Amino acid sequence: MTTAEARGVAAPCLTPTALHQAVEGALTAAGLGEVWLMGTVTSLRRGPRFTSLELVDYEPDHATVSATVAVGMFARQAEQVERTLRRAGAELADGLEVRLHGRLEPNPRFGKVRLLADDVDVRTSVGAAAIARDELVESLSASGAMERQQHRRVPDSPRRVGLVSADGAAGRADVLHVLGDSGLPFTVEEEVVAMSGAGVGPSLRAALRRLAVRGVDVVVIARGGGARSDLSAWDSAEVAEAIAECRVPVWVAVGHATDRGVADLVANRSFPTPSAAAAELVAMASGHARSQDDHQRSAQQADELARARRRTRIAVLVAVVAVLLLARMLL
Repeated sequence: MTTAEARGVAAPCLTPTALHQAVEGALTAAGLGEVWLMGTVTSLRRGPRFTSLELVDYEPDHATVSATVAVGMFARQAEQVERTLRRAGAELADGLEVRLHGRLEPNPRFGKVRLLADDVDVRTSVGAAAIARDELVESLSASGAMERQQHRRVPDSPRRVGLVSADGAAGRADVLHVLGDSGLPFTVEEEVVAMSGAGVGPSLRAALRRLAVRGVDVVVIARGGGARSDLSAWDSAEVAEAIAECRVPVWVAVGHATDRGVADLVANRSFPTPSAAAAELVAMASGHARSQDDHQRSAQQADELARARRRTRIAVLVAVVAVLLLARMLL
């Protein structure tokens, strides 16, 4: 018996179609018909009807690919996955670590098994903290807290300013420097609070209440940038609610321009830096002063014009009387 004959007795002979069907059946029997698959996106290609990509694992050197799985999404599923990622602040792109759900199926035409994806777990892609932040924003919107500060009105010429910052912080110094250099008569009421850590919420709430009682026109919360972990308190429910409940307008100037937190969203106004918030106060007060000066000048000009018209009328009357008297004398 030849080797081929011996193998023919033990091994079945399948067509490619039958082999793919057998693999599909084996995957289903093993409970792998639908799976979550996690890896790094590569070779992303978007099409009008079908989007394809590869999920890969890397060796410890983070450069050598150790395994690859083909992934495909039809247009409707691809749109859903991309929309879910966008809502979470992420984008489907090469290099994104992602966890996709779908159905494993042999692909007879291309000779390999692929995942037909239909959903994404954004917690893997953007982190649990981002999910919690989005849920908090939704909760604040539903309760109306996101709109409360928008109804607070800052006076046209804010002169009594509440300043919340850490003792010795650069943000505090920036605000005081800008207001001081303006030459305008600002009065600053200060409250020193912790600007990071678990105690931010309670201390901020108490500080805002004290400033509201002292009759400030607006409160500026000033803190410079820092590590994302240091700024996490500004994405908390306690801080957001303390700002929303304050009876006076609250301006938030916390972190750098890219560190926009929930506190920024719930505030009356948000600024990228403490200096920018102080500069806006100066601009408002200066503009109001100019407007008052313009109004005073206009009133003076109107008064001078009225006096000139009275003098003209008197002169005309005097001239008329003089002409009449002269005419009477000549008669």
